[in-house]
Amino acid sequence: MAQLNVTVPGGLTVLKRCGRAFVLACMFAGGMSIATTASAARTISSLPWSESFNANNYSDLVWVSEGATHNWSSTAGYRGSGAAKFTPPNAEGYSGLGQVVLASNLQPTKLNVRFLINHGRTWSQVAGGGKLMILNRDGNRGRPMLIYGEWPANFGANAWDTLAPCDGTVCRYQGGDYWSDGTDSFRIGNGTTGRSHEWISVEMEANTAGGGTITLYIDTQDGRQAGQYITRPMDDTGGGGVWRQMDILGGYMNRGSSVRGDPENYFMIDELAFSTTRIGPPAGFRSGEVQPNPPSSLQVQ
Repeated sequence: MAQLNVTVPGGLTVLKRCGRAFVLACMFAGGMSIATTASAARTISSLPWSESFNANNYSDLVWVSEGATHNWSSTAGYRGSGAAKFTPPNAEGYSGLGQVVLASNLQPTKLNVRFLINHGRTWSQVAGGGKLMILNRDGNRGRPMLIYGEWPANFGANAWDTLAPCDGTVCRYQGGDYWSDGTDSFRIGNGTTGRSHEWISVEMEANTAGGGTITLYIDTQDGRQAGQYITRPMDDTGGGGVWRQMDILGGYMNRGSSVRGDPENYFMIDELAFSTTRIGPPAGFRSGEVQPNPPSSLQVQ
């Protein structure tokens, strides 16, 4: 059985358990008006684990709705090989990868998820926003997230997005705490300080031990962002429990894009990896720097 988180009127997120053949029915039962969708799940039985997207064989992970699209690009990836390319939905919905479910014998208290992401130039102006990643504990208790923060609010030509680790939807940005105040050093966008058309290594570490912590690591190939970016406590939902799944990566977008057909309105995902320790960017990601040792015996499933 797959697990599906849906938002019902009033903003409450609830958990639906449904077989993959009944994902649509569960969505309508939860009150989310999604006309067409594709979603699935993959269960992994050992860690570390990775998906390189070097072959077009991951249809079980593609999750799109409300006009969002996915295409496999055979040469656009980080090393000139494959990558998963997505466009945003045209209304509130999903566009990304999910779910990756940890088998019942593999539910740690600490989980690291690393991926590379590359945004088109107009992503922050005409799409953007929403929840980039959602992790879920067993029993649907306390969901750490990575959530985009947008600046400025009018989404002008120089608008940009940044990222924050969040305990549920209670976020901590580098600048501004709960909301971005425009001083964040990491920015995605087409302005003079925004990043587009480049691969960025993003990693979330969620540790339920003690009171619980959520750490966001960001690495850029120019070295200006390198390693730990923000650490915050699980001071809203508390620690405890074990990890069950990555619900969505890409991800859940709370506003649709009205600009269809813009060739720069996209994002790509590559080199997804799971572990119980810090993973770091791929070897050679930053030229001339010594990289963290990658997890050994990675298994592609």
